[in-house]
Amino acid sequence: MTNTLILSWTKLKQFTDLNDSVDASLLQNAVREAQDIQLQRVIGTLLYQKILSDIDTNSLTGNYKTLVDDYIQDMLLYASYYNALENIFLRPRNNGLLIPQGGENSVAVDRNVYEMKRTSVLNKFEYYSDRLSRYLVEKQSDFPELSANTFLYEQLPDYGSQYRAPIVFSRNTRARYLNVAQRAGVPIVDSAFPQYPPPRLNKKSY
Repeated sequence: MTNTLILSWTKLKQFTDLNDSVDASLLQNAVREAQDIQLQRVIGTLLYQKILSDIDTNSLTGNYKTLVDDYIQDMLLYASYYNALENIFLRPRNNGLLIPQGGENSVAVDRNVYEMKRTSVLNKFEYYSDRLSRYLVEKQSDFPELSANTFLYEQLPDYGSQYRAPIVFSRNTRARYLNVAQRAGVPIVDSAFPQYPPPRLNKKSY
């Protein structure tokens, strides 16, 4: 578990509706979890480690600084908030999950209110996570770490199921079926990137 935080707990309070009285240790743990789990899953282990190393050595520059400042921190803001909500609003006690109200005073949690708030934060987290994924897909050549992993414990970037083709053809039949679909007038495009034109295939490929 890393001690290097890409997002500070003060910024987490500054750009969300978290109250100033929220314990900083709760927020620091939430940021660390968001980095290790949600962020590392999206950008992969090697790029994640590269960013942490650059922050530690004060050498975060260029494309990597743009990635962190404009995309990763926005995603971490709401991923951290989402992780923190459970510990902020709910505390495990011998008599169950309670809402702390200062000192020894607590009341039973209203599950509907809690779920409504967490869903709202989750929606924002998913938006910024998708935005980060789209940026990485477009800028893969700027970040060689995305495809440089060599060990099983190094996570590959997971851009999400929306970036995978819903139908997968084997190598030997792919071109033939794509040509058939194109001749039938079916546009072949990636639904995640409609701005890109359909692939042009040689008719002799089948």
